[in-house]
Amino acid sequence: MPHIVLEKASNVEECFNSVDLIVHKTQNGILKLTDKYINVNKTSALLESVVVENGKNQTFFIQLSSKGEALTVRLLPLTDPEKTNGVKTLMGLVAKKIRDSNPNITYGKTNLQDFIEN
Repeated sequence: MPHIVLEKASNVEECFNSVDLIVHKTQNGILKLTDKYINVNKTSALLESVVVENGKNQTFFIQLSSKGEALTVRLLPLTDPEKTNGVKTLMGLVAKKIRDSNPNITYGKTNLQDFIEN
């Protein structure tokens, strides 16, 4: 499952607030964050996402969840989209927005290194 761990990003609410809705055009389509939700305890957040690539539309959620001193950006398993380059790129854009919001946040473990901008 694709994921990006952000070290020293344990406050889900701060990370949630740092992510604006995104519309990003690519050569093959469009990547969008259309809405965002945070749970009552502020320990988990969902980013409603749409990726259109080569005429194929996928709707899914990206999840932000904290564990100790880190936050993980991953796909919500219940919405399990096809792991296309567009889906992975959108996850990388979310991680970059969070990382850029705080100079102490660094990239940790990931299997999406080719989709993360430094």
